Amino acid sequence: MGLVQQLFWVFSLAIFIIVLTYHVFFVIYSPSNLPRVGADKGNTWSTMRKQFNTDCLSFLNDVYENYSKKGKSVVIPVFGPHDEVILPPSSLAWLCRQPDNVLSSIDAQIDSIQPHYSLGNKFAYDPWGGMLIKTDLNSAIETVCAVLNDELSAAFSACFGDDYDNWKEVDLFPACRIIGGRATLRFTLGDSPEGRRLCADEAFVQSCYDVLDGMLDTAGAMASSLKIFRPFLGPWASRAMPGKLQDLAKRIEPLYQERMNMLRGHLTENDSEPQDLIQMMLQYAVNERPKEASSLDDIAKRLALSNFGTMHQTILTLHNLILNIIDSDTEFDTVSILRDEVTGVLGQGNDTTSKHVTRETLRVNSFIGRTVQRLVVAPSGVTTPDGIQLRRGTMVSILAHQSQTDEDYFKDPLKFDPFRFSREREAAADEVTGHPGLNHLSLVSTSAKYLPFSHGRHACPGRFLVDFELKMIMAYAVKNYDREFPEQYGGKRPPNSWFSGFGIPPLDAKIRVKRKKCD
Repeated sequence: MGLVQQLFWVFSLAIFIIVLTYHVFFVIYSPSNLPRVGADKGNTWSTMRKQFNTDCLSFLNDVYENYSKKGKSVVIPVFGPHDEVILPPSSLAWLCRQPDNVLSSIDAQIDSIQPHYSLGNKFAYDPWGGMLIKTDLNSAIETVCAVLNDELSAAFSACFGDDYDNWKEVDLFPACRIIGGRATLRFTLGDSPEGRRLCADEAFVQSCYDVLDGMLDTAGAMASSLKIFRPFLGPWASRAMPGKLQDLAKRIEPLYQERMNMLRGHLTENDSEPQDLIQMMLQYAVNERPKEASSLDDIAKRLALSNFGTMHQTILTLHNLILNIIDSDTEFDTVSILRDEVTGVLGQGNDTTSKHVTRETLRVNSFIGRTVQRLVVAPSGVTTPDGIQLRRGTMVSILAHQSQTDEDYFKDPLKFDPFRFSREREAAADEVTGHPGLNHLSLVSTSAKYLPFSHGRHACPGRFLVDFELKMIMAYAVKNYDREFPEQYGGKRPPNSWFSGFGIPPLDAKIRVKRKKCD
């Protein structure tokens, strides 16, 4: 046998082993009673994948109407070479009841975000920072109200300016990144001299975004590849992360030393222990993860993971919220109504109109197309309420945008009505006390018809922080600035677009702003 023939057989054997390994360990075969989208019309799987990639919104609308609303599960193609089982809203309660050793939320998040490549395994499988946001930071939110106002004043001045007489045209998305980013970071690390310095440091804020964007790039690269190739592609896709993380660690080192000294008891008479997330993280690490507490690099990665969970949701929602308020002002007098209540907006317990405006924004302009994602991890699989046996490794979810814009539940479901939820709350007010009713209509309350923060015990722990941040940001904006669309927009909001199952605001949108003169 010649050398060429030997190489041919070696190459063929290698291909056979790869294909066999892929089909045995990585392919999840659908059960025979699980509908495949498009099969009833004779469409091939490649045709359906092309439809998803070219017009995912119409594709998912059809899935919702033909399967989800009829109580049927269905498997669909999603981004990259992957498939996902869409469960109907009627299965939501069942889905949330399943134990984590049957349907895992954290494994679904890891599969989607791939943090073990961008940050490392222990940061993927031990995300204790999210627990602190849920249990500790929310109780301290009110204490940072005054300092956040100072941060917003500086951030808005930097982005919108302080001209009372002349309009300024602003690129909205970069402005939202600065305003939303600085607000989030002030909650995270701004309750000390070093923290306040960092929040005002544009290079530091950009370093945080560099890390966040690098994590998104890694997640995108992994999602576009077959799982069998991820161990090889992962190190390459995340190759820029060490440098980005090193830069972040270098910038937070003075803060790290400041806070660790405080934890060691080196407080002056004029000092008080900060009440922000980074201090809570360091305190927890000292007590529960001492090796991490002694590592600046590990703390930088914990900060990166925290930012990933809070910053992008705030920024995208803020972007949509500003556009929606301007767009709806002519019909609903939105700005004047919000300004009238600004003086009472700063208390977290207040049932404010601004919260309902934000809730309506999240309903109509959801970033997340599929939510309550779970990965089947039980070795024996799991059986859905409609009798389908799903194998281990299957990803399941529920359609969010379609559930939130169902005409059976909402009048003019695709229209942004800023006071839709506040009217419902007022109509259900308690006859004796006058207090608003329908607590399930608050911004942070989730349901089968409102899923921007997922649902159940694994609902986004940072949603209370997002709620408070957006309330503060919008209160400051409507009180201090006039806003309008550029003339070329004709008074109309530029539309959102959909890509790979995600709702994307118009990132090139511009607005005109002018500092408001005091009445």
